[in-house]
Amino acid sequence: MAAWEVDRKLIVNVHCTTAANDSRTSAANGLFLGPLSILARQKESWSPALLAGVLWRALTNIGTHRKVLQLLKLPPFAETARDNPRFAFKYLTHDYLVQGFTVAERASCFLHHYRRLHAALPDRLLRQTLQGDVTLHEIRESCNCFAITMGLSTPYDKEGEMSLNLQVDGETVFLLSFTIVPGWVVESEAAEILLVTRLQGMRGCYRQIYLATKTLHDVAPGALLLAALQGIANAFGIGEIAAVSASRQSSCTEDSAAAFKKAYDDFFVELGIPENSAGFFFSPVPIVDKPLACIKQGHKLRTREKRAFKQQIQLACAGFFEEFMPVSSSELPI
Repeated sequence: MAAWEVDRKLIVNVHCTTAANDSRTSAANGLFLGPLSILARQKESWSPALLAGVLWRALTNIGTHRKVLQLLKLPPFAETARDNPRFAFKYLTHDYLVQGFTVAERASCFLHHYRRLHAALPDRLLRQTLQGDVTLHEIRESCNCFAITMGLSTPYDKEGEMSLNLQVDGETVFLLSFTIVPGWVVESEAAEILLVTRLQGMRGCYRQIYLATKTLHDVAPGALLLAALQGIANAFGIGEIAAVSASRQSSCTEDSAAAFKKAYDDFFVELGIPENSAGFFFSPVPIVDKPLACIKQGHKLRTREKRAFKQQIQLACAGFFEEFMPVSSSELPI
């Protein structure tokens, strides 16, 4: 028997067990079984156990899932959902965005993010970010091209809805993934924040990362993309950034904990960003720099140059979006 047939039988069995003699049965057939059957037939789809768990959580949160499907009827989300059947269901996986989020929290993040983008951006630009990358800023130095781009997070879409990418000569060498989420999900009093959930260099790209760092005023790729994110926050009228700690990063395991701590916790601690009890690092926008008095003698001039360059990146990325926003994004409905 083909693997996908086993997957489909499991989906149907779970559905029959949980929804038999229930008025939701016919609705669930249309909402879940069709798209999940498509996933089951794809070799790269989720495992049978994962598919069954997703279906179970969808059925037990059917009101929430209807809201998701209603949102995804809007153009251009409908095109993305049609081309990617898992798009409407990924918030139902346990490791979506952050370890430990409930279904309600994951759904709130997904809905808030895409409602916000739909309200703030024209369809043409939104479609571009969902179907490919848009270039926010580009720097040409000698024969090299360094670009900051933004697009839908793929293939690691569980680790953030959007990714800021540092590209060197057209190749992505470092990325930062983020989602616009309601503040309450990370225990913030802010109405909404930008939540950073992935910060990673690409394997095999050490030479390009080194070249980019040296060429771009010794600003490390992570700090460069964080400056770009602050520009996006300014354009959208968002006053706070949060970042996941290593222990709550969706891909962190016991074996990889030390490496994740260095990539996440140590990075944000070095920037002077504090962590709260829920496992998130918080900072206002703009991120407050360390006083120059704390910088070693002989490094102050270089520090000023690096800060000025990051400010240029922030302004450039803010300006890209402000060009498409006829009114202040902070006045748009959340």
